[in-house]
Amino acid sequence: MADPLSSSVLDELNTAEAKALHEITHKLSSCGVGKIVNLPQIIVVGEQSAGKSSVLEAISRVRFPVHNDICTRFATELVLRQGRQTCVDVSVCFDDKSKAPKAFQKTGFNEDDLPDIIQEAKACMGIAASGKDFSRDVLRLEIEGPNMYPLTLVDLPGIFHVSTDQQSEPGRETVNKIVESYMKKKNSIILVVIPASNQLANNYALKVVMEVDPKRERTLGVITKPDCTRSGSSEERRYIQLAKNQETTHRLKLGWHVLRNRSEDEEDLNDRDAVEEAFFQDSAWGSIFPEDRGIANLRKKLSKVLYKHIRENLHGVIDDIEGKLRERQTELGRLGRPRSKPEEMRSFLLTIAGEFQRLARDGIHGQYSDPFFGDLDAMENKFRALLRNLNRAFDFVLTTKGSTLAISLLENGEDLPPVEAPEFLTPFLGAYAYDFPDPTPVSRQTVNKQLRRQAASNQGRELPGLPSQALVTQLFQKQALPWGDIARTHVRQVTLVAKAFVDQLFRHVIGPPDASATTEAILRVCVDRFFAEKEKALRDKMDELLRPYARGYAMPLDSEFHRVRLERSRSQVAMAVGRLLDAHEDVTSARWKDAARDTVSKIVMDEEGALGSEFGTEVVIDMMETYYEMSLRTFTDNVVNLAIEGCLVCDIPDILTPTKVVGMTDEELEELAAETDDAQSRRDHLQAELDILREGLEQCRKYKPRDFTVVQSARPAPAAPSLQLVATAGMQDKPADSQRVDDPGFLVLWCKSDTF
Repeated sequence: MADPLSSSVLDELNTAEAKALHEITHKLSSCGVGKIVNLPQIIVVGEQSAGKSSVLEAISRVRFPVHNDICTRFATELVLRQGRQTCVDVSVCFDDKSKAPKAFQKTGFNEDDLPDIIQEAKACMGIAASGKDFSRDVLRLEIEGPNMYPLTLVDLPGIFHVSTDQQSEPGRETVNKIVESYMKKKNSIILVVIPASNQLANNYALKVVMEVDPKRERTLGVITKPDCTRSGSSEERRYIQLAKNQETTHRLKLGWHVLRNRSEDEEDLNDRDAVEEAFFQDSAWGSIFPEDRGIANLRKKLSKVLYKHIRENLHGVIDDIEGKLRERQTELGRLGRPRSKPEEMRSFLLTIAGEFQRLARDGIHGQYSDPFFGDLDAMENKFRALLRNLNRAFDFVLTTKGSTLAISLLENGEDLPPVEAPEFLTPFLGAYAYDFPDPTPVSRQTVNKQLRRQAASNQGRELPGLPSQALVTQLFQKQALPWGDIARTHVRQVTLVAKAFVDQLFRHVIGPPDASATTEAILRVCVDRFFAEKEKALRDKMDELLRPYARGYAMPLDSEFHRVRLERSRSQVAMAVGRLLDAHEDVTSARWKDAARDTVSKIVMDEEGALGSEFGTEVVIDMMETYYEMSLRTFTDNVVNLAIEGCLVCDIPDILTPTKVVGMTDEELEELAAETDDAQSRRDHLQAELDILREGLEQCRKYKPRDFTVVQSARPAPAAPSLQLVATAGMQDKPADSQRVDDPGFLVLWCKSDTF
C-alpha cells in the first residue's frame, strides 16, 4: 500500500533530531524499551467557524470538512505511527467503555477520504442528520507506515458560550467537557485558533485556554482569517501586535502565528500556500517576522515544540534503558561464556560453586551485605535470622506446650496464668505450623491421688514413706510425651526453610530453573540429594536425642539436681508462708512472735507430712518437676545444636564446592553444566540486544537536556551593597562617621552640593 499521506509535509513536523530520536526508540522497541511516555499530541481549540479544521488541514494536508455550514460534532484523532508496513485502522471509540470500539473496513486511506469517514462515524454515533447533537465518542484514524513518525493530531468541536436553536445547552456542556478533557492532558500542545474577523476581547475560547494553561507553557496561538480585517483599522493593528507577541495580556511562551485559511473554491492545497504567501507580501501583515506567519513556518515551529517535548521525556526512557541493560547483563552473566568442552564446563561450575559458598556462609553467619539478602525489611533470604526465630518459636512452644499436664501449685487447682509469646514472635508463630494442644490443667492434689493409687499397685521393696524411682521416671515420661512431635515438627520446618534458602541462592547465582538448565540440574542432582541424606540423618539424630528420655536412663548430675530441687522447695515454702500470713492479716505486732511460731510450726508439719506420707508422692512430683525442668533445657539445646546445627546447617556450604567440581568426571560435568542449543541462541540474542541498548543509551544521553550544575553555598552570600547618595544643601565638608547614614547593606557616597 502506498503512503496514505504526504510524507514530505509530515517530515516538516519533525526536526532532524526528532527523527533520529524516533528511529532510536523504534529500534529500542524490539528490546521492550524506548517507548516515550506521553508522546505529544496537537489539539486545535477555538470557537465555531474560527478555522480550526482549516488549520489542521493546512498542517497535515488531510482534507478536514471546512464548509461554513458544517460543524465538528465530535473529537477526531489522527494518530500516526512508525511501522514496517503501511496500514490504516479507522474506528469509533465510544464514551461508554462497556461498548467495544466499532471498526470500519478500510482497504486504504488518502487525503480526501476524511469527509466520507466522518459521515459514517456520525451514523455510528447516532448523531441526528439535522446536526443538533454533539457526541463524546471519538473517531480515531490510526495510520502506520515506514515513513511515519509518532504524532497525534486532534480536531475538536468548536466552543460556544451562548445556546441557540441549533446549539442546545446540553450540547454546549458536552463540547466544554470534550475540549477540557483534551486540554488538561499534559502532553497536549494547544493550538488556540483566533479569527481576526472577530473582536479579540470577545473571544471565549482564549479565556477557556488561559484557565487550563495559566502559565501559558503549552499554548501556541494561531490567528486565522487575516484577510477578513479592514486594512489599516485599529483591530487589524491590534491583531498584528498580538501576532508579534507584544500584547501583554495574551503573551504566550510559544508565541503566536498567522495563517490565511483556504477558501471553499480553493481546492488545490498547493495553490492555498501560494495565495497565502502572496497575501502576506502585499499587506500590513507582512510586517510580522516570516517565522511567525505561513503554514510552512508553522510546521517548522511545531516541529521545534514537539522536539522539545520529546527531549523532556527522555529521562524516563534513559531510566528504562539502563534498567533493561542491567537485566540483560545479569542474564548474560548467568549464562556465562560458551561451554562445549569439559574445561569450559568446569570453569563455569567453579564460578558458581565459589559464589554459592560465599553467599551460603554469609547467610549462615548472618552477614547480609550482599544485595541477595535484600534491604532491612526483607527477611525471606536471611537464613540465620529465620533460623533464630524458628528456634525461638520451638523453645516457646516446647516451654508452653511441651508437657502433658499443667500441674497447679495452688491447692484449689486453679489454672496457671497463660504465657504470652513475645510480640515480635507472634506473626512468626502464625506463619509456621506449630499447632499443638495446651497441657491439661490439673491440681497437685489430683496428681497426688493418682500417684498413690499407682504406687499402691506398683510398690516394691522400698521402705515406707520413700518415693519410688520408677514412679518418678514414669511420671516424667508421661509429662514429656509431646517433646518428640514438637521437636520433629521443628526439624521439618527448619529443613524446609534451609532448602528454600538454598534454592533461592542457586536461582540468584545462576538464574531461574525455567531459564537455566544448569539451575535445574544442580537442584535435582546436588540439592535434592543433599537434603534427602540430611532428612535421614536428622531422623536418626532425633531418635538418638529422645531415646534417653523415652527409656528413662537420662540421669541428671547429683549436685545440679539437688540444687534445683532445693530452689524449688524454698520457693514452695515461701509461697506457703505468704499464704498463711495473708490469712492472719489481723495479727497485731504484740502477737507477732506467737503467730510466726505457729506459722513455721504448721509449715514444718506440712512438709513432714508430705515426706512422711506412705508413698512419698509429694516428693515424686517435686523430683519429676525438677527432672523435667533440667531435661527440657538440655533437650532444647541438643535439638538446636546437635541436630539442626550439627547435622544440617554446618554442611550447607558443602552442597557444591570448588573441590567437588575439580573432582567431577566429564559425565558429571556434562550432566550439570552442558549448554543447550536454546542457551546458545539466548546468549546470541542477549548480546544483540545489549548492542542495541548501549547504542540507544548513548544516543538518548546525547539528546537529553543537560541540567545546569549548581553547588549550594554553605553560608548565605552577603547582600550586595546598594548605593545611596547623600547630598545636603550647604554641606562643605565630609560628615563625621557618627553622622553618616551608612546602615548595613548600604554603601554611602557623600556628595558635596550646594543645592538638591
